Amino acid sequence: MEKKDFLTILTIMLTSLFTFAQTARIQAIHNSADLAAETVDVYLNDIILLNDFQFRTASPFIDAPAGVELSLKVAPGNSASSADAIYEINPTLAANETYILVADGNISASGYTATSNFAIEVFAGAREAASTIGNTDILVHHGASDAPTVDVNEVTGPAILVDDISYP
Repeated sequence: MEKKDFLTILTIMLTSLFTFAQTARIQAIHNSADLAAETVDVYLNDIILLNDFQFRTASPFIDAPAGVELSLKVAPGNSASSADAIYEINPTLAANETYILVADGNISASGYTATSNFAIEVFAGAREAASTIGNTDILVHHGASDAPTVDVNEVTGPAILVDDISYP
């Protein structure tokens, strides 16, 4: 009888553990124009998340652990493991939040007009669907390291949506 009670309690505990695991949703966008980062591998907690992730591509939204510090590493596309990382960021994501992570900047210090270091910008409040039916929700990010400030205008009217946004 004690063995049956133990197994029942263990089953309830494991079910609770998996039921209450906190997650966030993330999407990665590769926007680093540096030729040294044309193809990268992305590791989440030392496990390959995106293999051979190409410049100017985006991942689908995926689940990621929330409420704990993460290890997000970027390595060359031919990496053998996360030990080959050239960049690391350690965000802690909020449970039930949706994020967009944008990789920008240059790894190499030479050959580019603007020397902006490689970094990953983390944007909370991302949407996987528009908040209002019939509308499109957007996140504006200036990702051209050698471009001046820009405006984003709504083309069917005179509205300026974003004024003088600059590269991070």
